[in-house]
Amino acid sequence: MRYLLLILTTGLLLGACRQSPPTYTPRLSTLVDSAAVVSPHTLATDIGVAVLQRGGNAVDAAVAVQLAIAVCYPRAGNLGGGGFMVLRLADGTSTALDYRERAPAAADRDMYLDSAGNVIPQLSIRGHLA
Repeated sequence: MRYLLLILTTGLLLGACRQSPPTYTPRLSTLVDSAAVVSPHTLATDIGVAVLQRGGNAVDAAVAVQLAIAVCYPRAGNLGGGGFMVLRLADGTSTALDYRERAPAAADRDMYLDSAGNVIPQLSIRGHLA
């Protein structure tokens, strides 16, 4: 069910953000009482705010904003990128998530070198090993 919701949300975002040229007006700041959503694109920020207004938590909003940014502002990053998240849960406990990218298990430091130790041109940027 979650995957279906993710696919539908992504489809809606693709349709909403493909309008050209963009007709939004960037906001530099907004005052808030209990929560804040910050992103490099107004539409992504609005999506995060909507998630919070509908009862979602900060993690829900962060995921929604990341999906929106991938569509509306792709040069800021994209899906599959890594990062860190520091959370303070409702019960007061704090935790941190490290979701940085990791190389596949079969990858090694010499995978783009030939038997003489020379770089194989284009191997790291083209094809299935890129």
